[in-house]
Amino acid sequence: MKETLKELLPMKWYFLYVAALLAWLAYANLVGDRILSFGNQEQWSSGGSSSHRSGIMHHK
Repeated sequence: MKETLKELLPMKWYFLYVAALLAWLAYANLVGDRILSFGNQEQWSSGGSSSHRSGIMHHK
């Protein structure tokens, strides 16, 4: 086990970076922030009226 940890020691900054990134993504998900949002798009929802009326369910 100690040999494995010694082999991973040079990568400690990589693991720290990944841990910080995951923590930031988890926090943003928790508070509802939008990450990498380009433009003013409305949030998608499955309910409500839609302008897209094609599909099997709408054919008679």
